[in-house]
Amino acid sequence: MATSDNIPVGRTSLVKKGAVSLQVQTEYASRPNPRITTCILNSGQILHKIERTLERPVVTIEEQLHVEGTIKRQHAEVLAILQGDTYTLPSTGGEITSSRPGLPPMTAEARLAAIAGVQRVIRLENDGTFADSSLSEEFKQQFSAVFRGLRDIMELFGRIPGVGTSRQRGVYEVERDRLYFASAGTECYFVLVRRVDVTTHYEQMIRTALNEAV
Repeated sequence: MATSDNIPVGRTSLVKKGAVSLQVQTEYASRPNPRITTCILNSGQILHKIERTLERPVVTIEEQLHVEGTIKRQHAEVLAILQGDTYTLPSTGGEITSSRPGLPPMTAEARLAAIAGVQRVIRLENDGTFADSSLSEEFKQQFSAVFRGLRDIMELFGRIPGVGTSRQRGVYEVERDRLYFASAGTECYFVLVRRVDVTTHYEQMIRTALNEAV
């Protein structure tokens, strides 16, 4: 059972939408099931509830730090959506929900980053170009052999005929428990991990993240 010393710290923010002040709270809970929950409130009334289920309760300091990072990312993602132009306030009396009405679904990149033990997610275009050019040289230095064989790795997931460049979806373990390559169809990712437990099946978790994202 997690002790009080291993409870991840939550986050609270205030967002202005016109004349309305929305409270945003993201926190960890271990019961009835381990999860991270973000609530969007207006004058104490919950408008939306976004929940992310965790595989297991937090029991170590390493897990606490990782979950705090996930809390930070989830909280920031919701804040970014609320501060954008795509979010509209629901009518009075909106129901509590976890299906994120009014909120765009999480991206593949966000879902990958939320997997326990994932240290970094690096996005590539389907032609092999790094989305962030500064990461290209950094990745080349850290994984020189992988960088040289990048084209061969990408071709494991063949191109799909049609408008634009699309590839077959899938996951490939480049270095065991260290580096994975994932094709989401319209873009690709390198997922750098550092195992924090003995139960996480990274290939399956990455595959699930790609299938659930839009």
